[in-house]
Amino acid sequence: MELLNDLRQFIKSYFPESSELQLSSAFAGHRRFNFYFKIIDDCPYLLYLNWDGDYDRFTLKCLEFSSNEVLKKLISAYTDIGSKAFNVGQPRSRVSFSYPGNDRLIKLNFDGIVHDYGHYQEMSGEQLMHCIDPFR
Repeated sequence: MELLNDLRQFIKSYFPESSELQLSSAFAGHRRFNFYFKIIDDCPYLLYLNWDGDYDRFTLKCLEFSSNEVLKKLISAYTDIGSKAFNVGQPRSRVSFSYPGNDRLIKLNFDGIVHDYGHYQEMSGEQLMHCIDPFR
């Protein structure tokens, strides 16, 4: 899906050291709705992008873990067990939005520590990343 690829690219552009976590080939036949991104090495934060699977609605979360060592162990486990590896992560921030395309995102809901863009209903991909950036 092109919209999903755009969103993944927003993450990779805003956090150039980030990397998308990959599942083992055992999951190859499963349809994916959850995508995880390590932001940088040695930090206790992980980005989680969820797609509802049918429409242009998405959720982007920043999950916080007790330490970067814990997160490293969970990332290693993710390859084989999937998203349940990250269940111990605490949501730091969450933005729900629809994405009609062309770098236009429509805010639906914000929770947690979010650097909001005030009364704006629409925002860009870069503004979305600013909203959930744990280093700001």
